[in-house]
Amino acid sequence: MVFRPYLFAAVLISASVAALSAQADPIQGTWQVEPDHKGQVGQVVIRRCGESFCGRVVKVHDSTGKSVVTRSMGRDLFWGLKAKGNGRYEGGRVWVPLYDREYDAKAQLRGDRLRVLGCIGPLCDGQTWFRSR
Repeated sequence: MVFRPYLFAAVLISASVAALSAQADPIQGTWQVEPDHKGQVGQVVIRRCGESFCGRVVKVHDSTGKSVVTRSMGRDLFWGLKAKGNGRYEGGRVWVPLYDREYDAKAQLRGDRLRVLGCIGPLCDGQTWFRSR
């Protein structure tokens, strides 16, 4: 009988820890990417994919705001990014539709701005994405 209160407390603590770990990471959500070379702008939804994050193109519109269908629609632009702390994400891959190539991926989150980079060794280039409301 003495152990029951401790058992109940242990169950509550375990449930609280599980709930906290299930909360959304700040990188998760919908992001608007910079216009591409055709002036098309996409929206990417970043979600958990196992122990990492991935980002899928869900919408694309042209410079007039008209929805368009592109080969990147429904495809993951990046995958395997892992949180490293202080808004840094690394360890994944990014697909760049313009070149149809994959590169090492990194990202840096600062408020409602996400700098997404594709890298070959120490050389990186990328875009700044903005959180969609």
